[in-house]
Amino acid sequence: MPSITRRAFLGSSSAALAIVGGCITQGSSSTPAHWVTVYLGEREESHDVSVTVKNGSGDVLFAKDYRLSDANEADEDAPFEASTDPETVTVSVDGTRFERDWPGFEQPELPCDDPNRAGIELWVENGTDGSPGIRMEADCQHVTMD
Repeated sequence: MPSITRRAFLGSSSAALAIVGGCITQGSSSTPAHWVTVYLGEREESHDVSVTVKNGSGDVLFAKDYRLSDANEADEDAPFEASTDPETVTVSVDGTRFERDWPGFEQPELPCDDPNRAGIELWVENGTDGSPGIRMEADCQHVTMD
C-alpha cells in the first residue's frame, strides 16, 4: 500500500477544510486576494527567507519573513489585496537577493478565471554548488482575505 506524504496529506486536508469553510462562510465579506506560498525544496536544510511584492510605483503590497526548516517546511497561501497590481517579487535567502517579475499573461496558467486570482509558489532550493536559489511558479486559486 503506498504511503501518504505529509505534504500530500496536508494538501488534501486543506482542500477539504476549504470546501467546508466555503460552505460555512458563504455570504461573508471576504475579498479575493493574490497569494504567496513558500516551500523548502531541500530537506534537512534551514534558511532565513524574506519575500516582498511591490507594485510599479514601488509600494510594498506584501512583505513577510520566514524561517524555513525541516520542521517548518512551508507557508501556504499568505494573501494580499487582489485589487493591487503586483509587479516585482524580491526574495532574500540567507542574504542572497533574487528579483523576479510578477507572472503575467505570458504564463500558460494566466490569466485566472473568476473567482480565482493569480499567486506565486516560491521554492527555496540549492544550486549545484550549494548556493541558495529560488524557483517561482504561477498558479490560480480562490484565496480570500477577511
